[in-house]
Amino acid sequence: MDFYEFVRGPLAMISFAVLILGCCFRLVSFYLKGFNPKMLYPKENLTNGFKSILFGLIPFATRFMRKRPIFTSITVLFHLCVVLIPLFFMAHIVLWFESYGVLWKNISNGLADIMTLFVLFSCIFFFVRRLVIPEIRMVTQPSDFVLLILIFISFLTGFMAFHQFGPYRPLLIVHILSSELLIVMIPFTRLWHMIAYPFSRYYMGADFGNVLKARDW
Repeated sequence: MDFYEFVRGPLAMISFAVLILGCCFRLVSFYLKGFNPKMLYPKENLTNGFKSILFGLIPFATRFMRKRPIFTSITVLFHLCVVLIPLFFMAHIVLWFESYGVLWKNISNGLADIMTLFVLFSCIFFFVRRLVIPEIRMVTQPSDFVLLILIFISFLTGFMAFHQFGPYRPLLIVHILSSELLIVMIPFTRLWHMIAYPFSRYYMGADFGNVLKARDW
């Protein structure tokens, strides 16, 4: 087994195993914190909680989004591209079919190229934003920059490998490695918001609605 096959096979399985175990650990930790008497929880309110989740998903539904139209537009499109390209890019679907025999509808290569270039632009935008805006810089951690760099490398090398801009096999290995690093980092960095979003938004909705008598949307 050469290094490419190792990265694509066993290392990928290890990455997903770390993801699943890490997510389980974080979710169990959240659950156990609920028994901590020092934790303050607002009275449960299904209406406010689910409204908060829903309005947080709809573009421009919250006041925060409407006050920042450029940031909101880039953020929404960035998240869509980051999710859709790995799932519906034809080259990825072929790999899933070769490995597991499953097949589904793909997006066109031209659209995938446009979406990839937008992801690269967005990474630069978010990177600079964390550097130049004081209130964002104050809450920025080194891992935030690492995540943006890894996303940038993953999409750039995938784009270059697909269009054969450079040595194909090394580019593909870097593409897979950077993607696997991102998978491993999901439970331990800000990427955790992919999993924790409904829980955090539900809590904020109940907190704002019942305790502060206000909306968080």
